[in-house]
Amino acid sequence: MKRFALAALLTLAAAAAGAQTLSEALTYSVNDYYGTARSIALGNAMTALGGDLGSIGINPAGSAVAPYSQFTISPGITIMSNTSGYSTFYQEDYAGYLDYRTRKFNIPNVGFTMNFDTYNPSGLKSFTLGFASSATSHFINDFVGSGINDKTSLLGSFAAGASPYSPSQLSNKDNYSKGIPWNYLAAYQGGMIAEAYDEYGNPMVDADGNYTYLGATEAMFQNPDGSYDIRTMGALDQYSRVQTFGAKYDILMNLGMNFSDRFFFGINIGMPVATYKYTEYFDEAAVDPSQFEIEYSDGVITNFRKAEYNYSQTSELSGVYAKAGFIWVPGGGLRVGAAIQTPTFMSVNDRWSVSTDTYFSSGNYDSYADSPVNDYTYNLTTPWRFNAGLAYTFGGFGLISADFEMADYSTMRFSEWDNRGYSGWNSYTLENDVNRYFAGKEYSGRFGVEVKPVPTLSLRAGYALRTSPQYYAFDKNGEKYTAAGFINYYDEFEHGQNYIVSKTAFEDIIGTYSCGIGYSSEGSFFADFACRFAKYPTGYFNPYNDYITGGDEYLPEVVQTRSLADMVLTLGWRF
Repeated sequence: MKRFALAALLTLAAAAAGAQTLSEALTYSVNDYYGTARSIALGNAMTALGGDLGSIGINPAGSAVAPYSQFTISPGITIMSNTSGYSTFYQEDYAGYLDYRTRKFNIPNVGFTMNFDTYNPSGLKSFTLGFASSATSHFINDFVGSGINDKTSLLGSFAAGASPYSPSQLSNKDNYSKGIPWNYLAAYQGGMIAEAYDEYGNPMVDADGNYTYLGATEAMFQNPDGSYDIRTMGALDQYSRVQTFGAKYDILMNLGMNFSDRFFFGINIGMPVATYKYTEYFDEAAVDPSQFEIEYSDGVITNFRKAEYNYSQTSELSGVYAKAGFIWVPGGGLRVGAAIQTPTFMSVNDRWSVSTDTYFSSGNYDSYADSPVNDYTYNLTTPWRFNAGLAYTFGGFGLISADFEMADYSTMRFSEWDNRGYSGWNSYTLENDVNRYFAGKEYSGRFGVEVKPVPTLSLRAGYALRTSPQYYAFDKNGEKYTAAGFINYYDEFEHGQNYIVSKTAFEDIIGTYSCGIGYSSEGSFFADFACRFAKYPTGYFNPYNDYITGGDEYLPEVVQTRSLADMVLTLGWRF
């Protein structure tokens, strides 16, 4: 049961003002390098190797290693597999497991370098100018959860959360621009929720001015003490689906310099561009519509059958950063490399909308609502990035290579950019505090090995791992907080009544395995092929909040396990 006087609970910020969240910031900031088939097969352990167009996004000095010009193109396919289940109670009795698979064709790398010989016997022997487009993330996910729920409903969560707003506010279509969460506006205008009245026909408003709303799935019951309970009228067949698509590419302009075939130095101007598409769909249908009886003010009695909710978002990103690196060959087969990348200054444009549909046994009362499409641009600054590598080459027989990379995502910052060119942080105090306390250092390790049984053939294998950049935190009393809990109690932290004293990273590890084969002709042509497999940590998605207890007891949840498999073919020519 829920008491009708519940205050508004935390809702999806994107429904009111775009999607400037920790999840979005990490999605746009974290790199999952692709490159050429050779660099992919070697686990992208390329910091100390170079010589390959897949390496220059990791270490700009890599372009100066090859003593020739080259052009490569790398078509590929990404296959996403996802197994998901659904629970109507938090982390209990997951059921209805479904397997989803989708594929996407792409070109993770294309580019060229032009090598210019200075004809100096020492010092600057040559320099290289290069251009490349290299994928750093593929946003591909699709998961579904479904199950029977007789305790809570999406419509009930909307009804509980809408309590601070009057019916006149919720019914006004102009209020989509007034800061009211869009899901509440669309729910009211689409027939999902309606105001509640007492036995005297008066609107139910508490002493704080909060209204009482009922979801079309709910009924109100009076207790002996005169108070009211609101309960779901029967079992609901719920269905949740989330899809993401898109990719992030770094457009690279490169300068590499070769000093005495011992020291190589390079600089990149990188321009990341991305498209990110997110859709969220939820519906709930009465298992037995006869249990969901609704009487309207005109005396007509009908029954709730089904409700549908849609949220869609498209984000376009562009930015700029600089990166510098070196490779040093001290002697023998040993190679040492390192690179540093400045923060990326990124502009993000969000476009989003919501829609609702509600169906009853009497079709005359069916209702729907569509929000306008909102358009909003903001800035995101991503962190510094550092990487270092060691490699050893065994003449013409093969090589081994290892990389280490680190970035501190707690430094990510949102800011506004108005038409006068003023960049302000104050509008994002909450979001930036969430980034500061619930994001942190991510560490990456990459390892590769290559063997050449004959001069024209190469066999490769690699492994890469990344730690989680997401953290949980502890307050002054030792209480544990996730980002969502921190937001719920943000007033206490903002006004100094509480504060964060420490944080700890989630233990999630992303491991990636790769292998490949390469062919190099005696002429200019070469070709490489690579396969890569990555399994991601178990993820959890909550379609709506537990509006009964404010905790986790009645929190519906989708559990999902996702993996990505990539196959890439690189075709190249030296000249």
